[in-house]
Amino acid sequence: MVVDGLDIQVEFKPIKNTHLAVYPPDGRVHVSAPKYLTENDVRSYIIRKWDWIKRQREDIMAIPRQSVRQYISGESHYLFGTRYYLKVEEITTGQSIIETHGTMMFMRLNKVSNRRAFMQDFYRTQLKQVIEGLLEKWASQLSITDYSWQIKSMKTQWGSCTRKSRAMLFNLELARVPKECIEYVVVHELTHLTVPNHNKFFEILMTQRLPRWREIRQQLGEFIASEWNG
Repeated sequence: MVVDGLDIQVEFKPIKNTHLAVYPPDGRVHVSAPKYLTENDVRSYIIRKWDWIKRQREDIMAIPRQSVRQYISGESHYLFGTRYYLKVEEITTGQSIIETHGTMMFMRLNKVSNRRAFMQDFYRTQLKQVIEGLLEKWASQLSITDYSWQIKSMKTQWGSCTRKSRAMLFNLELARVPKECIEYVVVHELTHLTVPNHNKFFEILMTQRLPRWREIRQQLGEFIASEWNG
């Protein structure tokens, strides 16, 4: 459902009361509504709550996506939903590298001046491998051949899709979340190649393709919220 240009995710359930939530990191709005309500009922409810929704979204957008990182030993960093503690080692020979062992993430540096950029390159490489595999899997299942994609740092979206050019963008921050959540975003954007908005047909296709997509979407929002607090 679209209200004032904003996509609202509406889910009808066998419940008594309507529940409204705004999730980080992109201010996604979700409404769980009793099955006996109509879409017009839900739209009226959203309009009544519009000022509250706007304030919640503004507060979320004002929160830094992450605490300021210095990329020094002792910091925690996530990779595919697993929390690692960073240990930085300066080396004089050999190639700079980032690797994980157990609960540790080792950043071994040889003449690397920008640690943040080095970490971002690591995340990009790791995420590219995962997304490539997921796109091959799902594009084959859905008989989709005409598309392009890239990874980009994005402030307010996990992914985006331009139907006309059949181009998809995926947020570099996805490297931090569980792979199940990445799969949800990939299927979400592939579905947008067929359906441009989040209407009933979009939800039907998502359920056919990924039956647990609503649960995974909630998991994604909860993971980011816990990372901010953690």
